[in-house]
Amino acid sequence: MTLRGISPRKERGIAVITAILIAAMVASLAFALSARERLWLNQMENRKELSAAQAVAFGAIDLARLTLRDDMRNNQQDHLLETWTVPIPPIGVEEGKVSGRLIEMQGRFNLFTLQNRGAVNQAGVGALQRLLATRNLPTEWAGKIAHAMASQAAIGQPEQADAQNQHLRKLLPVANLSELAELTGIEAGKLAALESLVTILPETTAINVNFAPPEILMAITPGLSIGDAELIVNRRASAHFKSSQDYLNALPERLRSISGSSAYGVESQYFLSDVESWFGRAHLRYHALIYRQRNKMPEVLWVKRI
Repeated sequence: MTLRGISPRKERGIAVITAILIAAMVASLAFALSARERLWLNQMENRKELSAAQAVAFGAIDLARLTLRDDMRNNQQDHLLETWTVPIPPIGVEEGKVSGRLIEMQGRFNLFTLQNRGAVNQAGVGALQRLLATRNLPTEWAGKIAHAMASQAAIGQPEQADAQNQHLRKLLPVANLSELAELTGIEAGKLAALESLVTILPETTAINVNFAPPEILMAITPGLSIGDAELIVNRRASAHFKSSQDYLNALPERLRSISGSSAYGVESQYFLSDVESWFGRAHLRYHALIYRQRNKMPEVLWVKRI
């Protein structure tokens, strides 16, 4: 039986074309299903690799805590010649690799010291002005930053805090320089010039003079020139300071009697763990702020993915 008006030859041609179209549709559907399955499998593999890389990174942070605990048991001075200051290059772990380093944070200028119970600390403002001058940045920034820190600290100050755990219960006035830029109206890109010199810790801290660069020593020691600060740092390279008095003795004689020792220290409590992990296609980097106190396991105050 043939379609009316269509020859058998044409019918066969239409049937062939129809069959080809159906085959093409089936092939397209199969390809789509296959592509969807491959996508699903890739997503599952990515999640697996991401989870593994995260686990390796957090394991490295825990290792950093153990390293800092053992270091405190062995000595009461922190300095640049200690083994934990050496970065760990990428090393193989299972099917991935991990690298990391510990960064001492009390050799930097702690912006928390710009305020005292929600009020501006004028001595801290003067120190920050001197630090800004070393980077040819506007010294009026010091006042803006101090007022921002003081106002935020007043908002976040807890009504009651146990003295032993106050560092954990306090709210950080500002988490990072980007937030500080928003509060002060200072351009974030320009403020970033201070990133290697400043930090924001949850309490007032002494400067570790074994880690502080010349700019920091000059800033926190009124009357100290940048040239004298560089000489002190050069001498420190061969023999670290064992006490704050050692640092005072290294100052020019005219400054020894007017520089208070409470602003300086040789032992640190705050460290930044910088960790990178690779696992398959996953590559993660984390920063973790670690707080260390004697006779306790160091605590992770915060972790953020970079």
